[in-house]
Amino acid sequence: MARSRRGTARGGAGVLALVLALLGATGCGALTSGDDRKRAEEIAERVAPGELEVVDVRNLFPQDGGAEVSFRMKDDPDAWVRLRVDASKDDCAGRPCEDRLEGALAQARRDAGDFRLMRREFAACGYEVHGLSADGTGPWIAARVEAETVRPLVASVGDCLERWPRARGGAAPAYLSVKVAPPERVAGLPGDAGHPTLMRLSSGRRLAALGDGTYHRIGFRSADGRIALDSGEVDLVMPFDERERFGAAVRDAARTWLREEAAPRLPEAAVSEYTGVWKLLPGRVDRVGGWVLYCERPEGERPVCLGRHALAVTASLDGGLVGEPRVFRGVRDGDGPLGLPDEGDGAPSYAWPRG
Repeated sequence: MARSRRGTARGGAGVLALVLALLGATGCGALTSGDDRKRAEEIAERVAPGELEVVDVRNLFPQDGGAEVSFRMKDDPDAWVRLRVDASKDDCAGRPCEDRLEGALAQARRDAGDFRLMRREFAACGYEVHGLSADGTGPWIAARVEAETVRPLVASVGDCLERWPRARGGAAPAYLSVKVAPPERVAGLPGDAGHPTLMRLSSGRRLAALGDGTYHRIGFRSADGRIALDSGEVDLVMPFDERERFGAAVRDAARTWLREEAAPRLPEAAVSEYTGVWKLLPGRVDRVGGWVLYCERPEGERPVCLGRHALAVTASLDGGLVGEPRVFRGVRDGDGPLGLPDEGDGAPSYAWPRG
């Protein structure tokens, strides 16, 4: 589910993005993909004779000209080298294509080394890396997320995320996360065994298969360059249609509570379409916490509710409210930006304590 203002700032940050930041070549428009492939092979033979083999050619038309040619390195099965070329031109984005490929080769070697380090550290924690998200939000692993297993799973993932940046010898980024698929989903994942490991693990078809259904995301913040092991949080990530049904159910339940049970009751209360910040409650796999925005009554010439106030609610997985919501007034001034409170301002905490 969607993250709040605070979580959005975290998203996309992280050392894990380096694994896929293959800053290969940027290039030019094309005659045909066959011409572009031939041009790329000629460049490869001049720059690294006998070292590279084309494994894929992706035509960039109509968004751009030319093609993106992917190579594997014969002496490194993990490294993925990409070069954008245009057979109709003599350079690649204003630079000699040989220079572009040399840069792509160096980057591919660095990324492959980073990946092997990550794979080693995750294996030491007992996890195989099944996928690498292109947005840099972390690797995919497989595990059961059940009442009996969730606490040790969060602790184990925290230990793994703590040791990986330390092994790299650098400070941890502000936020690191791991996506967790059910074990049965990783059987028979798509991916050409002849492709470089980084290319195979980050392919669109593979990531779509891993994310085909509900999954969990476990994330940790860092403090002073080290993972804060008491900051772990668990997101429940649902497919779009299921998430929409869940959000509608929560909003309906919140509207009913405001009109019939709140003190004082608000018979004209309206809720915003905003649905956000859904996290599993610490120690639970069947309860999530989040926010519902509301107005005491619809506002404006065309009555709408952007959400002037907020309810911090706990919900079951079918969207029913559990317990009494907490009211936070004045989270938005008029049509201004949303300002949900932080934990220090009385907002609920979803951090999972160690142990």
